[in-house]
Amino acid sequence: MSRKLFLPLSVVSLSVLLSACGGAGNPLRSYDAELSETVTQVKAGQLQQALDGLEKRNAPLAPTLGSKDAKDAKDAKPEEGKGDKSSVAGKIDGMMDNKDLLYFLEKGELLSMQSKYPDSRDAWLKADDKIREWEDSFKLDAGKLFGDIASYVVGDRVRRYDGQDYEKVFLSTRLTLNHILRGDFASARVEMKKTYEREKLIEAFREKEYDALKDEGEKKGIKTTAKDLKDKGYPMAELDAPEVSHLKNGFQNAFSHYLAGYFFEVTGEPSLAEPGYRNALTLQPNSKLIRDGLSRVGKRKPGPKESDVLFVVESGFAPSWKSISIPLPLPMGSKGLVVTPLSFPVVKAENKGFVPPSLTVGGKDLPVETLASVDAMSRRMLKDQLPGIMLRTGIRAIVKTVAQEQAQRVGGVVGGLVVGVASVLTEQADERAWRTLPERVSVARAILPYGKLPLSFQTDVGVHKTEITLGNRFTIVPIRLTGGAVFVGEQNVVPAMPEMVADSEPVEPPPAPVKKPKKAAKPKEGAQAAPATSPAAAAPKTAAPAAK
Repeated sequence: MSRKLFLPLSVVSLSVLLSACGGAGNPLRSYDAELSETVTQVKAGQLQQALDGLEKRNAPLAPTLGSKDAKDAKDAKPEEGKGDKSSVAGKIDGMMDNKDLLYFLEKGELLSMQSKYPDSRDAWLKADDKIREWEDSFKLDAGKLFGDIASYVVGDRVRRYDGQDYEKVFLSTRLTLNHILRGDFASARVEMKKTYEREKLIEAFREKEYDALKDEGEKKGIKTTAKDLKDKGYPMAELDAPEVSHLKNGFQNAFSHYLAGYFFEVTGEPSLAEPGYRNALTLQPNSKLIRDGLSRVGKRKPGPKESDVLFVVESGFAPSWKSISIPLPLPMGSKGLVVTPLSFPVVKAENKGFVPPSLTVGGKDLPVETLASVDAMSRRMLKDQLPGIMLRTGIRAIVKTVAQEQAQRVGGVVGGLVVGVASVLTEQADERAWRTLPERVSVARAILPYGKLPLSFQTDVGVHKTEITLGNRFTIVPIRLTGGAVFVGEQNVVPAMPEMVADSEPVEPPPAPVKKPKKAAKPKEGAQAAPATSPAAAAPKTAAPAAK
């Protein structure tokens, strides 16, 4: 290693060590520990406290005391430099807005649970901007994404977080639902189309990423396999469970496509509804609910004073990601095979949601069916990506070992120590994930009469009873069960259906679901929570624990 290579490696290492002192940008922060507190607060119904904690943890660092920027900021007039990114005030405003993807994902979810739909939409749109940056980077220069030097020298957790694959798709689905609830049907249509496009792009990215990693791994002589991991104690059985293996991949889900089918059907476009239901059925072939929806496209018509109601039951919280160390043999040049401790991610479902078997509405029992399990999807995604993760981790271990040896030659004991300490500190798998996302999404559907109807259902802490009001041709009723508090929103009574978006730009029928990745996975197969509302915004109902 030359001095030219040693210097940037040392800079990366020093940066990591210094950043370990704290701050929102600290790559060594425990995101899992932080969000565990948030989950606990949400389960207790403390949504504002959870949001306040999120803001506090992501507060930007203030200018250093005594620095020129701090002095200029103190002396500046309130409006001076506003909107000017080159000014001191503009720089500080930029720091305030420059939050990471997870901040906006979590904030949008918490605001949605507070029934603040416009604010939730704005947060999620900022998250979507960041995901589109990743999409644009892949389209323009895929090699740049694959060749992130920081991930090879320091670790996956210091790479820019671009979202888990299932999170990217779920973000589009969350925005779709948000737009529908607010009556913005044109934006909902755009978001549904984006969902299909995003699924196809994710598939293409993963295949190319694996090819790039495989080529680099072959150059370095890495031959470890999933069996090697399993033999060393990696919980491979959790990735091979039936509920994981039957999935086609780890990023598509039947709920996203069923929602599209439902939307197009109730807005009078059965030709677009049918592909949505078919895509959902391909992902969930045993679903009675989806089969019923497909068979009745164009035939299910509510009467003059009836509403086609979709209950969206969201339960629990997305699983956490943990890091475990597995010793594996790696080729280390003249040293031959050296057993090296490597870190790999595992998925831990700690807050799995309870799904009520049915909802009782106006004395009528409606069966509830789960259409998406984020827990199963995350494990399937990990299973599919594990070969690539193993290659990237092995490449990183070899690069770091060589870097430490060369750093000691070029920079002496201190240089070797800096790189060595940074290597130890950062050798952990990435544990970042969208934790406030529900663990399961289930639905129930029925045509019900207008007016106030009693609603009750079983929760994991008792029976929850409330009342909904129907007054529109179709109504979506989101329900969130957190394992503690239960949130159901109230509906506004809308006397007439808003005009459909017939004059908006037509949406092409969605394509069939993306097939399983061939190379990356090589699988053998496949409110306050978001309150119930008609298309107009609804007034929130105060959260309350389920009655015991």
